[in-house]
Amino acid sequence: MKKIINRVLQVYWRWKFSRKATILGRVYFGRHARIVTNNGSKKENVVIGNDAKIYGSLISESGGEILIGEGAHIGPFTTIGAVSRVEIGEYAMISSYVDIMDNNNHPVHPAARLKMNSDGVNSPLKRWKYSGSSPVRVGRNTWIGKRAIILKGVEVGENSIIATGAVVTKSVQPNSIAAGNPASVVKSEINKGPEAP
Repeated sequence: MKKIINRVLQVYWRWKFSRKATILGRVYFGRHARIVTNNGSKKENVVIGNDAKIYGSLISESGGEILIGEGAHIGPFTTIGAVSRVEIGEYAMISSYVDIMDNNNHPVHPAARLKMNSDGVNSPLKRWKYSGSSPVRVGRNTWIGKRAIILKGVEVGENSIIATGAVVTKSVQPNSIAAGNPASVVKSEINKGPEAP
């Protein structure tokens, strides 16, 4: 019975999310999955590759691009937000409660923030297009640990690992492990160790 319910839910979620994203092939959606397109974003701005698994939230504002590679895994309660571009490489594994944002979410200048707060909940300054932004890229076959945060302008090189709780403010070279707040590389050339059986 559970399998039948799950199949029906997958058909429903695929129909629901196909109005908000371009879905390439077979994609699995978890029950907490969300896709949001705001302020001029369209389904073409969010592209999800074949065999991806989406359990978290994908939020595109003002035409921001979110590209999820083939076989990538986006964990529960993870948020990926773009006003510019966020690219998640093939077979990247992103754990739960991870935040990946290509923008500050708010204006930096104190006068703009004061105006935003005094205007109330519907202030146009709450839109991400008024915050600083820079593209983010998470490379192929990476692992992003639980509660990690990846900030704007960061590139995580392929095969790298971001440790649990790390706050990544600068790019990480391929085949590296980064940890801490702010994150720094604690091990490199992990591709030169023993291979998996």
